[in-house]
Amino acid sequence: MKTANIYRISPLLEVRGEEIDLPYAPSPWILKQCAHTGVIFLANPPAYTELSDNFAYEVTFKRESEARQKAEPIRYAISTTLKRIRGRLLKRNKTLKLLRSIVSAKQEERINVLDIGCGWGELLENFLKSLPPSLKNRCVPHGIEISRELSRLSDSKLQPLGGRCLHASAQDGILGFEDQYFDVIVMASFLEHEANPLPVLIGCRTRLKPNGTILIKVPNYDCYNRRLRGPKWCGFRWPDHVNYFTPTTLKAIVEASGLEIVRMAWLDRNPLSDNMYAVVRKKVL
Repeated sequence: MKTANIYRISPLLEVRGEEIDLPYAPSPWILKQCAHTGVIFLANPPAYTELSDNFAYEVTFKRESEARQKAEPIRYAISTTLKRIRGRLLKRNKTLKLLRSIVSAKQEERINVLDIGCGWGELLENFLKSLPPSLKNRCVPHGIEISRELSRLSDSKLQPLGGRCLHASAQDGILGFEDQYFDVIVMASFLEHEANPLPVLIGCRTRLKPNGTILIKVPNYDCYNRRLRGPKWCGFRWPDHVNYFTPTTLKAIVEASGLEIVRMAWLDRNPLSDNMYAVVRKKVL
Protein backbone atom coordinates (compact mmCIF):
# COMPACT_ATOMS: atom_id res chain seq x y z
CA MET A 1 0.00 0.00 0.00
CA LYS A 2 1.54 3.29 -1.09
CA THR A 3 1.03 6.51 0.82
CA ALA A 4 2.40 10.01 0.53
CA ASN A 5 5.18 11.29 2.76
CA ILE A 6 4.03 11.14 6.40
CA TYR A 7 5.22 14.72 6.91
CA ARG A 8 2.20 16.39 5.34
CA ILE A 9 1.45 19.44 7.48
CA SER A 10 -1.54 21.70 7.96
CA PRO A 11 -2.57 23.09 4.55
CA LEU A 12 -2.60 26.58 6.11
CA LEU A 13 1.03 26.45 7.29
CA GLU A 14 4.34 26.64 5.44
CA VAL A 15 6.31 24.93 8.22
CA ARG A 16 5.30 22.23 10.64
CA GLY A 17 3.60 23.48 13.81
CA GLU A 18 2.23 21.88 16.95
CA GLU A 19 -0.16 19.04 16.13
CA ILE A 20 -2.72 17.00 18.06
CA ASP A 21 -3.22 13.31 17.25
CA LEU A 22 -6.89 12.40 16.78
CA PRO A 23 -8.17 8.87 17.50
CA TYR A 24 -10.57 8.36 14.59
CA ALA A 25 -8.45 7.00 11.73
CA PRO A 26 -7.81 3.25 11.38
CA SER A 27 -4.24 2.06 10.76
CA PRO A 28 -2.19 2.92 8.73
CA TRP A 29 -3.85 6.33 8.38
CA ILE A 30 -2.92 9.17 10.74
CA LEU A 31 -5.36 11.99 11.51
CA LYS A 32 -4.08 15.20 13.09
CA GLN A 33 -5.34 18.63 14.08
CA CYS A 34 -3.15 21.69 13.73
CA ALA A 35 -3.06 23.39 17.14
CA HIS A 36 -2.46 26.79 15.50
CA THR A 37 -4.99 26.80 12.64
CA GLY A 38 -7.48 24.20 13.88
CA VAL A 39 -7.42 22.40 10.51
CA ILE A 40 -7.94 18.63 10.72
CA PHE A 41 -6.02 16.65 8.12
CA LEU A 42 -4.72 13.24 7.15
CA ALA A 43 -0.96 13.27 7.63
CA ASN A 44 -0.21 10.41 5.22
CA PRO A 45 -2.70 10.58 2.33
CA PRO A 46 -2.34 8.50 -0.83
CA ALA A 47 -0.19 10.04 -3.54
CA TYR A 48 -1.96 11.63 -6.51
CA THR A 49 -0.87 8.71 -8.71
CA GLU A 50 -2.70 6.29 -6.41
CA LEU A 51 -5.92 8.32 -6.62
CA SER A 52 -6.06 7.73 -10.36
CA ASP A 53 -6.65 3.98 -9.98
CA ASN A 54 -6.06 2.13 -6.68
CA PHE A 55 -7.72 4.80 -4.49
CA ALA A 56 -10.05 6.23 -7.13
CA TYR A 57 -13.41 7.39 -5.82
CA GLU A 58 -15.43 4.58 -7.38
CA VAL A 59 -13.10 2.02 -5.72
CA THR A 60 -13.05 3.52 -2.23
CA PHE A 61 -16.78 4.34 -2.27
CA LYS A 62 -17.67 0.71 -2.96
CA ARG A 63 -15.22 -0.51 -0.33
CA GLU A 64 -16.51 1.94 2.28
CA SER A 65 -20.16 1.12 1.56
CA GLU A 66 -19.52 -2.59 1.92
CA ALA A 67 -17.65 -2.04 5.20
CA ARG A 68 -20.45 0.10 6.66
CA GLN A 69 -23.07 -2.42 5.56
CA LYS A 70 -21.15 -5.23 7.23
CA ALA A 71 -20.49 -3.31 10.45
CA GLU A 72 -24.05 -1.95 10.92
CA PRO A 73 -26.42 -3.79 8.55
CA ILE A 74 -29.68 -2.59 10.11
CA ARG A 75 -28.60 1.04 10.34
CA TYR A 76 -27.16 0.91 6.82
CA ALA A 77 -30.41 -0.50 5.39
CA ILE A 78 -32.54 2.12 7.17
CA SER A 79 -30.24 4.98 6.15
CA THR A 80 -30.15 3.85 2.51
CA THR A 81 -33.93 3.50 2.38
CA LEU A 82 -34.52 6.93 3.92
CA LYS A 83 -32.15 8.56 1.44
CA ARG A 84 -34.04 7.00 -1.45
CA ILE A 85 -37.40 8.09 -0.05
CA ARG A 86 -36.18 11.66 0.53
CA GLY A 87 -34.76 11.77 -2.98
CA ARG A 88 -38.01 10.61 -4.58
CA LEU A 89 -40.45 12.57 -2.47
CA LEU A 90 -38.58 15.80 -1.83
CA LYS A 91 -36.44 15.81 -4.98
CA ARG A 92 -34.13 18.08 -3.03
CA ASN A 93 -30.55 18.72 -4.05
CA LYS A 94 -29.16 21.83 -2.43
CA THR A 95 -26.04 21.88 -4.62
CA LEU A 96 -28.17 21.91 -7.77
CA LYS A 97 -30.49 24.54 -6.33
CA LEU A 98 -27.61 26.87 -5.43
CA LEU A 99 -25.89 26.26 -8.77
CA ARG A 100 -29.05 27.10 -10.74
CA SER A 101 -29.50 30.29 -8.72
CA ILE A 102 -25.90 31.38 -9.33
CA VAL A 103 -25.95 30.64 -13.06
CA SER A 104 -29.38 32.23 -13.58
CA ALA A 105 -27.98 35.54 -12.33
CA LYS A 106 -25.18 35.57 -14.93
CA GLN A 107 -25.67 37.93 -17.87
CA GLU A 108 -22.91 36.64 -20.16
CA GLU A 109 -23.84 35.07 -23.51
CA ARG A 110 -21.45 32.18 -22.78
CA ILE A 111 -21.28 30.85 -19.22
CA ASN A 112 -18.28 28.60 -18.56
CA VAL A 113 -18.96 26.21 -15.68
CA LEU A 114 -16.27 23.99 -14.13
CA ASP A 115 -16.93 21.04 -11.83
CA ILE A 116 -13.75 20.02 -9.98
CA GLY A 117 -13.81 16.37 -8.97
CA CYS A 118 -16.73 15.89 -11.35
CA GLY A 119 -16.83 12.09 -11.00
CA TRP A 120 -18.89 10.55 -13.80
CA GLY A 121 -20.42 13.92 -14.72
CA GLU A 122 -23.74 13.39 -12.97
CA LEU A 123 -23.94 16.85 -11.39
CA LEU A 124 -23.30 18.73 -14.63
CA GLU A 125 -25.61 16.44 -16.56
CA ASN A 126 -28.50 16.92 -14.11
CA PHE A 127 -27.80 20.63 -13.86
CA LEU A 128 -28.05 21.18 -17.61
CA LYS A 129 -31.20 19.05 -17.84
CA SER A 130 -32.84 21.23 -15.18
CA LEU A 131 -32.30 24.50 -17.07
CA PRO A 132 -34.71 26.17 -19.51
CA PRO A 133 -33.40 25.95 -23.10
CA SER A 134 -32.52 29.64 -23.27
CA LEU A 135 -30.15 29.31 -20.31
CA LYS A 136 -28.91 25.81 -21.09
CA ASN A 137 -27.71 26.92 -24.53
CA ARG A 138 -25.49 29.56 -22.91
CA CYS A 139 -23.74 27.11 -20.53
CA VAL A 140 -20.56 25.26 -21.45
CA PRO A 141 -19.67 22.49 -18.97
CA HIS A 142 -16.10 21.54 -18.05
CA GLY A 143 -14.74 19.01 -15.58
CA ILE A 144 -11.53 17.92 -13.86
CA GLU A 145 -11.36 14.38 -12.49
CA ILE A 146 -8.39 12.43 -11.15
CA SER A 147 -9.97 8.99 -11.54
CA ARG A 148 -9.02 7.66 -14.95
CA GLU A 149 -12.27 5.76 -15.48
CA LEU A 150 -14.60 8.47 -14.18
CA SER A 151 -12.88 11.17 -16.23
CA ARG A 152 -13.43 9.04 -19.34
CA LEU A 153 -17.14 8.73 -18.54
CA SER A 154 -17.47 12.46 -17.85
CA ASP A 155 -15.66 13.44 -21.02
CA SER A 156 -18.02 11.28 -23.10
CA LYS A 157 -20.95 13.25 -21.63
CA LEU A 158 -19.41 16.73 -21.81
CA GLN A 159 -17.89 16.63 -25.31
CA PRO A 160 -21.30 16.57 -27.07
CA LEU A 161 -22.29 19.59 -24.97
CA GLY A 162 -19.31 21.62 -26.15
CA GLY A 163 -17.18 21.03 -23.05
CA ARG A 164 -14.58 18.55 -21.87
CA CYS A 165 -13.27 16.72 -18.83
CA LEU A 166 -9.56 16.70 -18.06
CA HIS A 167 -8.01 13.63 -16.48
CA ALA A 168 -5.72 15.29 -13.95
CA SER A 169 -5.34 16.33 -10.35
CA ALA A 170 -7.15 19.58 -9.58
CA GLN A 171 -3.85 21.35 -8.99
CA ASP A 172 -2.58 20.42 -12.47
CA GLY A 173 -5.93 20.44 -14.25
CA ILE A 174 -6.81 24.02 -13.37
CA LEU A 175 -3.62 25.13 -15.13
CA GLY A 176 -5.06 23.83 -18.41
CA PHE A 177 -7.47 26.77 -18.62
CA GLU A 178 -6.93 30.45 -19.37
CA ASP A 179 -6.92 33.10 -16.67
CA GLN A 180 -10.33 34.64 -15.93
CA TYR A 181 -12.07 31.92 -17.95
CA PHE A 182 -14.77 30.61 -15.63
CA ASP A 183 -18.03 32.20 -14.55
CA VAL A 184 -18.76 29.45 -12.03
CA ILE A 185 -16.56 26.81 -10.39
CA VAL A 186 -18.19 24.00 -8.41
CA MET A 187 -16.38 22.13 -5.64
CA ALA A 188 -19.11 19.78 -4.42
CA SER A 189 -17.67 17.06 -2.17
CA PHE A 190 -14.18 17.88 -3.43
CA LEU A 191 -12.05 19.92 -1.00
CA GLU A 192 -12.13 17.15 1.59
CA HIS A 193 -10.32 14.96 -0.98
CA GLU A 194 -7.62 17.49 -1.96
CA ALA A 195 -4.18 17.17 -0.33
CA ASN A 196 -3.21 20.67 -1.54
CA PRO A 197 -6.40 22.72 -1.11
CA LEU A 198 -4.75 26.13 -0.81
CA PRO A 199 -2.85 26.01 -4.16
CA VAL A 200 -6.00 24.68 -5.84
CA LEU A 201 -8.12 27.55 -4.48
CA ILE A 202 -5.47 30.06 -5.57
CA GLY A 203 -5.46 28.52 -9.04
CA CYS A 204 -9.25 28.77 -9.15
CA ARG A 205 -9.13 32.42 -8.10
CA THR A 206 -6.81 33.16 -11.04
CA ARG A 207 -9.07 31.38 -13.54
CA LEU A 208 -12.23 32.96 -12.17
CA LYS A 209 -13.71 35.99 -13.92
CA PRO A 210 -13.84 39.19 -11.82
CA ASN A 211 -17.54 38.59 -11.13
CA GLY A 212 -17.18 34.80 -11.02
CA THR A 213 -18.44 32.53 -8.26
CA ILE A 214 -17.25 29.35 -6.54
CA LEU A 215 -19.74 26.98 -4.92
CA ILE A 216 -18.32 24.74 -2.17
CA LYS A 217 -19.85 21.76 -0.39
CA VAL A 218 -17.86 19.81 2.24
CA PRO A 219 -18.62 17.58 5.22
CA ASN A 220 -19.14 19.61 8.41
CA TYR A 221 -16.80 18.31 11.11
CA ASP A 222 -18.65 20.54 13.60
CA CYS A 223 -21.97 18.75 13.13
CA TYR A 224 -23.75 17.04 16.04
CA ASN A 225 -23.79 13.71 14.23
CA ARG A 226 -19.97 13.58 14.20
CA ARG A 227 -19.88 14.24 17.94
CA LEU A 228 -22.50 11.55 18.51
CA ARG A 229 -21.16 8.87 16.16
CA GLY A 230 -17.44 9.42 16.72
CA PRO A 231 -15.33 7.21 14.39
CA LYS A 232 -18.52 5.83 12.80
CA TRP A 233 -19.53 9.25 11.44
CA CYS A 234 -20.50 9.06 7.77
CA GLY A 235 -18.20 12.00 6.99
CA PHE A 236 -15.10 9.93 7.71
CA ARG A 237 -13.77 8.16 4.62
CA TRP A 238 -10.38 6.48 4.67
CA PRO A 239 -8.14 7.38 3.01
CA ASP A 240 -9.76 9.60 0.39
CA HIS A 241 -11.01 12.32 2.76
CA VAL A 242 -7.80 14.10 3.69
CA ASN A 243 -9.24 17.34 5.15
CA TYR A 244 -12.07 17.86 7.64
CA PHE A 245 -13.42 21.41 7.80
CA THR A 246 -15.44 23.38 10.29
CA PRO A 247 -17.14 26.65 9.27
CA THR A 248 -14.21 28.50 10.88
CA THR A 249 -11.43 26.57 9.11
CA LEU A 250 -13.24 26.62 5.76
CA LYS A 251 -13.49 30.40 5.99
CA ALA A 252 -9.80 30.60 6.94
CA ILE A 253 -8.55 28.64 3.95
CA VAL A 254 -10.86 30.51 1.57
CA GLU A 255 -9.57 33.86 2.79
CA ALA A 256 -5.94 32.68 2.70
CA SER A 257 -6.38 32.03 -1.04
CA GLY A 258 -7.49 35.61 -1.75
CA LEU A 259 -11.19 34.75 -1.89
CA GLU A 260 -14.05 35.60 0.43
CA ILE A 261 -17.26 33.92 1.50
CA VAL A 262 -20.34 35.86 0.44
CA ARG A 263 -22.86 33.31 1.63
CA MET A 264 -22.63 30.79 4.46
CA ALA A 265 -25.84 31.35 6.43
CA TRP A 266 -26.82 29.27 9.45
CA LEU A 267 -28.83 26.89 7.26
CA ASP A 268 -25.73 26.43 5.08
CA ARG A 269 -23.69 25.32 8.11
CA ASN A 270 -26.51 23.83 10.15
CA PRO A 271 -24.94 21.58 12.85
CA LEU A 272 -27.83 19.14 12.36
CA SER A 273 -26.53 18.44 8.84
CA ASP A 274 -23.45 16.39 7.96
CA ASN A 275 -22.61 18.87 5.17
CA MET A 276 -22.06 22.59 4.83
CA TYR A 277 -22.13 24.98 1.88
CA ALA A 278 -20.40 28.23 0.97
CA VAL A 279 -20.64 30.66 -1.95
CA VAL A 280 -17.28 32.30 -2.63
CA ARG A 281 -15.99 35.17 -4.78
CA LYS A 282 -12.80 37.13 -5.28
CA LYS A 283 -12.02 39.62 -2.56
CA VAL A 284 -13.02 43.17 -3.44
CA LEU A 285 -9.90 45.33 -3.19
